[in-house]
Amino acid sequence: MELQILSNYYDFETLSGRKLNISQESGETVGNVKKRIASIFGNDGEIGSDGSFYLLHYGRELNDDEIVNQSLIDSSVDGDDKLRGNGSKKDNNNNGKPIQIRRNRYSCFAEHMINEHLVKPWSKWIARISCIIFSVLLIASLAQISFYLPHAKNVPVTFQTLGVFVMSSLLGWKMGCSSIILYLLCGLAGAPFFTNQNHGVTYMYGSTSGYLYGFIVASFIVGFFAEMGSDRAYIFNWKSTLFSMIFANIAIYIIGIPVLAIKIGWIKSFKLGLLPFLVGDALKIIIATIIIPSIWKFIAFLSNKRIIIKSPTIKDILSSSQLKNDKTSIELNNINSQ
Repeated sequence: MELQILSNYYDFETLSGRKLNISQESGETVGNVKKRIASIFGNDGEIGSDGSFYLLHYGRELNDDEIVNQSLIDSSVDGDDKLRGNGSKKDNNNNGKPIQIRRNRYSCFAEHMINEHLVKPWSKWIARISCIIFSVLLIASLAQISFYLPHAKNVPVTFQTLGVFVMSSLLGWKMGCSSIILYLLCGLAGAPFFTNQNHGVTYMYGSTSGYLYGFIVASFIVGFFAEMGSDRAYIFNWKSTLFSMIFANIAIYIIGIPVLAIKIGWIKSFKLGLLPFLVGDALKIIIATIIIPSIWKFIAFLSNKRIIIKSPTIKDILSSSQLKNDKTSIELNNINSQ
């Protein structure tokens, strides 16, 4: 738990919900604030040192040439007060809504954690390679877990796709695609990584091989949209990773069904290679859409677990002094009356 003693400060919130604080400076422009944010939190994957992030307050983007205090006051008017014409405004010193830090492109979760905790380039590359290897082993393990749905007892549903979606979202499209390619190469080389411990060249050219190749495209789609911030929104948000995973799942079928149709024909391909899996795929997508944002929110919870003590202002000191004087006068009056 971190203890901070702050006087006047700006309260910022990243896309994942983490709270960041920097001290206030009077007459400062938004552009100067952004420079200070970049210098302090440059290694943060949700901010970056390139200065390409922007600030939002009550849904309004703050321009670089605006004076910070005035811009926040102007944007903090309550909607009800506007309608009544009162124009009451909130104090910008952490009493209103935090200033939101947003980017068009983000670092994936793995890259965010690597840059936050590691400094040396060689240690970062070791961490990235470790993430890829772990992803391969996890997908291979989940491919061995299967169950049958009541309506399709002849077609097992595995968690292989779930592993692809989760790891691609956490690793981003570069490490995600690399892990899928390595996964396929390991299976091609003889490692029992595919469903039911299948492996080898024959399986890679078999009737269901198209689904495996579709994993590469699916990994790119999920990882690409995750780096646009979709991995931080839950299923009920329109920016949720739910939609990228649906598109990725469709891509798997677009590649997998034609390959299967070469062996058994189009009608059987849809009947055996698509319809029985729809319910299971929907279940796996929902699970992945819950897991990924929850990881980000948990990290935000740990980051926000701080005690913030504001130093008293002159107004607070005068008010406290006046209160003590009032109490002293009351006690003296009581003594005199006795």
